[in-house]
Amino acid sequence: MKKINALILLGCIAWPLSSVQALDIALPEMGDSAGALISPQQEHEIGQSFFWRLQQSVELIDDPEVNSYLQALGYRLVSNSDAPYLNFTFFMVPDPTVNAFAAPGGFIGINSGLILTSQREDEVASVMAHEIAHITQRHLLRSFEQSKQMSVPMTVAMIAAALLGATTNSQMGMGAIMAVQAGGIQAQINFTRANESEADNLGMLTLVRAGFDPQAMPTFFERLQQTSRFYTSSSVPEFLRTHPVTTSRIADARGRAASYPSKPQQSDNLQFYLIREKLRVMASKDLNQLTQFYVDEMQSGSSLNETATQYGYSLALAAKGDYTLSRTVLQKLIDQDKDRLSYQLALADLEVAVGRIPAALTIYEDNQKLYPDDQALTLKQVDVLLKANQPAKAVALLQTQFEIGSPSRPLYKLMSQAKAAMGEKSQSHSWLAEYYYNSGRLEQAADQLRVAAGFAKHDEYQLSKITARLREVEMALKQMDDELS
Repeated sequence: MKKINALILLGCIAWPLSSVQALDIALPEMGDSAGALISPQQEHEIGQSFFWRLQQSVELIDDPEVNSYLQALGYRLVSNSDAPYLNFTFFMVPDPTVNAFAAPGGFIGINSGLILTSQREDEVASVMAHEIAHITQRHLLRSFEQSKQMSVPMTVAMIAAALLGATTNSQMGMGAIMAVQAGGIQAQINFTRANESEADNLGMLTLVRAGFDPQAMPTFFERLQQTSRFYTSSSVPEFLRTHPVTTSRIADARGRAASYPSKPQQSDNLQFYLIREKLRVMASKDLNQLTQFYVDEMQSGSSLNETATQYGYSLALAAKGDYTLSRTVLQKLIDQDKDRLSYQLALADLEVAVGRIPAALTIYEDNQKLYPDDQALTLKQVDVLLKANQPAKAVALLQTQFEIGSPSRPLYKLMSQAKAAMGEKSQSHSWLAEYYYNSGRLEQAADQLRVAAGFAKHDEYQLSKITARLREVEMALKQMDDELS
């Protein structure tokens, strides 16, 4: 997996162009011209292009439970932000470094290392709230707005070049940026002290409105500052390099936090710890060492959450193939909290692992009564339904997810597999095209649509839909090619 250190450009602080020095950017007045330079549609297209290119370089985490948790947490914050009407896309990068980043159009990435380093959900929420504020205040766009003379095409070109540098090759991106600095116009893309202060301030307000502890932000900053003493200059985590955590910044955050009354809303903190341990197991390169880690944690009683430690132990055992002991540990947790969906999904995974497909399907069906429309549950159930050669049931469940407006990449791929199992070849290739499209693989998407058109030549309605979609994909592909030329 390629490191994506330069991605911090989008959501954090500094990446100076050439020798241009960082300058503070004044906070905008109401009706500032950033909105006039780039429309919301253009902003989304820039972010979408970034997200596509990112997925070509990095294999994002597609685990249904992890992503459902991240989306729920993200939208809890968005709904309490200063722009609750904006659309956001939250995704997780399998990278152990402490980092989070944001791109125009509401694309926010969280490194798994941020979750593993945080000791409370409130701390993760504080970072996400900060990134949300960068987007709602359009900080990246404002940082490009050096003068009223910068045209819309030039602004778009500058940002696209920066994104290109962040997701592929920094020298290529730098060269592209310098190439569009026509007329000697200088631009820099630093998130300045003013931007960071504004994001801290608005982020904390969002944090409080969403029912989280405002002290989580300065507490997390302080811990990162303390641990930075043990790093060399080349090994400092990205979050520290791009979000300089100074004593004054911590003090400012403490002061703001103290001004807010603590009125926490009810929150399922256990779920945070469960997801944290699931990520730890997913990232492990030595399962024997990890299982011993869990044994030591349980014996010493030093874990942050004993229940989550037992859950992680069960997952690690299952990953090793020790299904019997894994089930024994998991069953104790189920006896304490039988309706916890994470436990039920883990139990179903065990049933699938030992070949008991009907037992797994029974677990899914029982939990659909408690958690109807839950995407993580649906994705797991559909996957097993396809293994059981029940594609019609799989399609019905998938259609429900599309109807409630919560599509994700795995949904498209599973729908393609289900349609193929039903012998609907044109539909299968069309859905696979959408999977590729949402993965940023536009050439493959176009290829699949052409194949789908071949199978639909006797269905005029289906053929016209495929042809129209192919034109859209080809247009998007041309735009991406233009960025590289």
